[in-house]
Amino acid sequence: MRSTSVRAGRWTLLRWLGRTFLGLAVVATIAFVALVAGLAYLLAHASWQSIRTFGFGFLTGTTWDPIHNIYGAAPAIAGTLITSGLALLFAVPISLGVAIFLAEIAPRWVRRPLAYAVDLSAAIPSVVYGFWAYIVLVPLMRTTVEPALARWSGGRFPFSSTPIGYDLLTATLVLTIMILPTISALSREALLAVPRIHRESALSLGATRWEATRIGVLKSARGGITAGVVLGLGRALGETIAVTMVIGNIFILPNSLFSEGATLASWIVDTFPDATPGIDRSAVLELALILLIITFAINGVARWLLRRGRNPDDDGAPPHRSWWDRLRARRTRAPSLPTAELDPLGPEPWRARAAERAASRRRRRRAVQAAVVGLTAFCLLLALAPFASVIATAVERGGSLVIQPSFYTSLPPIGCNPHPGVTCQVGGIGPEIQGTLIMLGLGALVAMPGGLLIGICLAEYGRGRLARVVSLLADVMTGVPTIILGVFVFTFFLYADHDATLSALSGGVGLGVLMLPITARATEEALGTVPAAVRESALALGFPRHRVTLRVALKSSRAVLVTGLLLAASRAAGDTAVLLLTAGGSSFYFHSLDTETAAITPFIFDNFGSNYQNLQAAAWGAALVLLIIMLVIGLSARLAVAARADAAEATG
Repeated sequence: MRSTSVRAGRWTLLRWLGRTFLGLAVVATIAFVALVAGLAYLLAHASWQSIRTFGFGFLTGTTWDPIHNIYGAAPAIAGTLITSGLALLFAVPISLGVAIFLAEIAPRWVRRPLAYAVDLSAAIPSVVYGFWAYIVLVPLMRTTVEPALARWSGGRFPFSSTPIGYDLLTATLVLTIMILPTISALSREALLAVPRIHRESALSLGATRWEATRIGVLKSARGGITAGVVLGLGRALGETIAVTMVIGNIFILPNSLFSEGATLASWIVDTFPDATPGIDRSAVLELALILLIITFAINGVARWLLRRGRNPDDDGAPPHRSWWDRLRARRTRAPSLPTAELDPLGPEPWRARAAERAASRRRRRRAVQAAVVGLTAFCLLLALAPFASVIATAVERGGSLVIQPSFYTSLPPIGCNPHPGVTCQVGGIGPEIQGTLIMLGLGALVAMPGGLLIGICLAEYGRGRLARVVSLLADVMTGVPTIILGVFVFTFFLYADHDATLSALSGGVGLGVLMLPITARATEEALGTVPAAVRESALALGFPRHRVTLRVALKSSRAVLVTGLLLAASRAAGDTAVLLLTAGGSSFYFHSLDTETAAITPFIFDNFGSNYQNLQAAAWGAALVLLIIMLVIGLSARLAVAARADAAEATG
């Protein structure tokens, strides 16, 4: 009797725990949806004064005058559209060339390391790209590239201004370099997802490797390629720090590609910290609202295209004949041979002419194949050259500092230029490392539990249209520009706790908001790798649903899950825009949660253009430390995923 009551009590407890766990997951998911809605509402509410004052004239106004309270967004919108559009124009053909070479042409033994190198270039923080562009690309553009373009065009549009290096063209090239890995990676995955039979059917009919790719692969992969292009555009539109460092940030309508200018994101980061309460700050927040709407729409379309490409719907359409069926049907038709009546020269001359044309056509096809191989390999070199240059520049300028133990514990140096008889202190980045770790820890406390619960709710309990909408919302939030998240957190603390607006607490919350959707999507994807049979076997043994999730599903997917969490942490550690607007800045060690705190990325941004050699050297040392951390995490994640794929392939 007692054992029966014990079992009943245990069953009641397990049932209560299961309901509590499900309730927490649902609450976390609802809180995430409320967070997204609050983001949009808070920006709209805070910018309402500007919207009511200027109306649609804000979009066409060309003046930004805080003294006379005259504001217009046209120069920033024009700069955003020009740089993003041109970056997409440059990046798409190069990215497709990289994807085709890695997916279709490169030998298997060299494909993986080259793909790793291209993917790792996406892990480089934008502040490091901007620092590299400031040191390497800007002088190259000012002294070599832009004068050559001006001579070639005769000083006419679009190269009609004086070459200065800090202009739209340089910002465009930086954006091109930064979106290349995104577009090429998604395009490569789309090409690899096409079934092998598409290629083999074309090759068996005599097609060259390029013809098989063009006819049988590119058409089938166009959905994934389009999604990659749209996601690349979304990143270009929202890129902040790297563009701010090279575009000049002058609020004028550009008249050429050599003109200084501004984008929506760069102007926000440049003006928001000094904006005064009232119409001034409201106008800046309206810029953020415009950028949010644009990027939200673009990322939403891209994610929808990706999901549709993975789960196509037939919609009752008639069966579609594949290309190889049509080609095979044409090849198996009875040939219409010429007769003596149709060809008075007889069959022998016809055969000779046909053989001659066939030989000429084979030579032409081989030449096209060789040209495609050369062009795609050249595209790969173009994609890897900036990555190699960034690494080499960081090692050259900061390598001597990172090997010194004192660099990781000392305070930042006081600005100084060495001259005869005077030696400048090198200093270190001890407070920046400490502040970054503290704010990352605070962000993890916000994002990790919440993201895990959201991912579990979507993967284990989510069904129907609502779950798909929430999952899509999490996808879209991963592509929202981080400058908008910084503005949102700053404005939230401005209303909630004015004293902590610039503080470690505000910076930690900002990083947590940044990591939350990434953690949720990583958890959902990790749980999606667990076969349904594993869950069903555990349920058949009488385990409650929540214990199956916690002890079976999460344990089985822990490698993928840990990889996703590390990538979320690396994304937060390499971000600059959020911390610039929330953490403030300090040259001393951490004091309290409600005071301004130092961090690595703001330190680099604040000193990249310093006139003091020791500050710029310290910034390069910090950049190299950050670069090493990002590359180690990125390489570990890639190797873990590859090892898991190899193991699955071996056991399958």
